[in-house]
Amino acid sequence: MKVTVGKIKKRKIILLNFVILLFVAYWLGVFFIFYRQPYERIMFSIVLIIILLSIYILVLPGLTFTNTMWEVDENSLKYIYFDKNLDKTKFLYSFLFRNKYPRYQINLKLSQIDFVQISYYRYSFYPSRYLIDGSGYKIVFKFNMLDGSQYIIENFVSHDRDSFNKGIELMKKCGVRFIDPYHLLKALCSNKDINQHIALIEKEKNHD
Repeated sequence: MKVTVGKIKKRKIILLNFVILLFVAYWLGVFFIFYRQPYERIMFSIVLIIILLSIYILVLPGLTFTNTMWEVDENSLKYIYFDKNLDKTKFLYSFLFRNKYPRYQINLKLSQIDFVQISYYRYSFYPSRYLIDGSGYKIVFKFNMLDGSQYIIENFVSHDRDSFNKGIELMKKCGVRFIDPYHLLKALCSNKDINQHIALIEKEKNHD
């Protein structure tokens, strides 16, 4: 048995492309209606091209690989690790234009995993950190190996909760232990709002 979690879907990428192009076409139409001078249109076109390139090089790959893509079977856990955003860009367009599926760089033998510790931390993100609800929680999976090494994955939880739950259950059946003092995994697998769950934990901590 094999479970793949966070699999890239071309339909999702095509939809994101459509939204981006619709946004660009809208502003292009608005600008060309109100500004008729050739130099103004040239300057706007240059700025638009720069923005478009930034979106396709930085934003689109980041949105596509929001979560870690991983695969588990009875023997091993494999996942993709992106050290830089450029890696995401190369993987994405290799997948789109060459139909080359991203390969997994990290391969952990399940028999070599001592235990998996699950925790969380609070983070703020710009620029919304200065607005209401401008922060959130990151769930961290720390894989502790029998040889003493550790592998820490922050975006292990997928939006596809069904495949995520199946992957976790398969690892449990294969003997992988999960240390979960805050019952985060139970909340995730039951589709509870994880932010509300952690907020209750924080409230209990403050009360103690």
